[in-house]
Amino acid sequence: MRDRTILNIMTIFGIGGSIFFLTRKKGDLKDWFLIFFIKTLVSTVFDGPVIKTKYLQYPHRYFPKFFDSNIVFLYILFPLSCVMYNQFTYKMKPLKTILSVFLFSGPMTLFENWLEKNTNLVKYHKGWNSYITFIVLSFTFLLVKGCIEVIRFLDEKINNPSIAIERKEFAE
Repeated sequence: MRDRTILNIMTIFGIGGSIFFLTRKKGDLKDWFLIFFIKTLVSTVFDGPVIKTKYLQYPHRYFPKFFDSNIVFLYILFPLSCVMYNQFTYKMKPLKTILSVFLFSGPMTLFENWLEKNTNLVKYHKGWNSYITFIVLSFTFLLVKGCIEVIRFLDEKINNPSIAIERKEFAE
């Protein structure tokens, strides 16, 4: 009962937070949705093999017949935290952006560690631990940040009229 209550509270927080953080005025709305979906894809790619090889398990989860992973963590909370990280670091210099990742991956790791020790929502096996979670979360935050920065760079280059004129002159 306690595990289900915690899961329900996290779900409500995740859905409410998604509505708030995805529709904030800071930055570009399509960027936040793109970050959300890129993080979902990255999490699925990383989490799938980890769960299939039983390093990490989610004993209590929604739709256990259909999903081995916890869809609240994987498809709501982790992507939402990545959107928050990208909003927080929107105009930061690269070094501050890299250091700021720990402000997000650290608390998430501590929370997952607490869940692992005090609930049946997350279980570590085969040597998996909080340090590995921290490294994976930090890496995926930075990976998604890098992806969105490349997308922004390419978008600027493609949509910049001065570059279009240079291309036309070059083609002639």
